[in-house]
Parts: sequence; C-alpha cells; structure tokens
Amino acid sequence: MPRKQRLTWTVVLRLAVVVTGFASLVVLGGGTALWLVEGERPDSTIRSWGDALWWSLTTMTTVGYGDHIPVTTTGRLIAAAVMVAGVAVIGTVAAIVALAVALRVAHEEELALEAAAETLEQRLDMRLARIEEQLAGLDARLQAWPTASVDDAVGSGRDDQ
Repeated sequence: MPRKQRLTWTVVLRLAVVVTGFASLVVLGGGTALWLVEGERPDSTIRSWGDALWWSLTTMTTVGYGDHIPVTTTGRLIAAAVMVAGVAVIGTVAAIVALAVALRVAHEEELALEAAAETLEQRLDMRLARIEEQLAGLDARLQAWPTASVDDAVGSGRDDQ
C-alpha cells in the first residue's frame, strides 16, 4: 500500500478510535451523572447504575425506549447533553464512513486514470515511432536523389509558375 494511502487510512482509524472513546465516555459519564442525581429519588425510574448506563446508551444512540427517564431538572440537563453528544457521534460516524468510501472510490479512479494514461502514452509512442520511420525514409530518399535532378525539379517548378 502506498505511503499516502496508508497515512489516510491511519487517520480514518484514529478518528474511529477517538469517536468510540468519546461515545464510551458519554455513556459512562452521562449514566453515572444521572445515577448520582436521581438514583435515590423515590419517583425516579433509575433503580441501579446499570439502569442509568442503559438509559445513557439508549439516549445517546437516539433509540430512547422511554423505560427510564430523568425526573429532575438536573437529570434533564444531563439528558440534553447526552442527546447532543449522541447526535454528534452519529454525524461523525457517518462522516467517517463517507470519507472511507470516498477514499476508496478516489483510489480506484486514480488507478483507472493511470492505466488510461499509460495506454494513451503507449499509443502515442507507437504513432511517433511510425512518423519517425516515415521521416527517416523520406530523408533517405531525398539523400538518394542526385543533386542535379533536384535542382532541375526545383527549377522546372519555378518556370511553371
């Protein structure tokens, strides 16, 4: 794999790792924050840290089953932050996939253009070689003509004008 292409795929892989890490932090941070805020409230649907993580994951991925919901203003602010982060993660994942596909298509197009250019170059080289052969043949024929007959031919051409 060429260095430039390897570098580009390395960037895509790094982006994927960063997005995965960010999403994991949002799930863990949002779930933990909601558990700390609402875990012991009697009217809360969050009964355990696992419930809070499940809520955070479903909220971040925009699935949001509604089985667990924040009931406090602070919990709802945490929910808003998790929602915004989830939309950002989904958009970033879509952008990374689009980038990977675009890189692949661009690489294939580049290979096709290089092949077409090589074919065209070979055709032009063959045509140039034929022209050079024809010129060499004409030059040889001109060299073979006696000088007097060339002068006569040139002179007779002027008289006709």
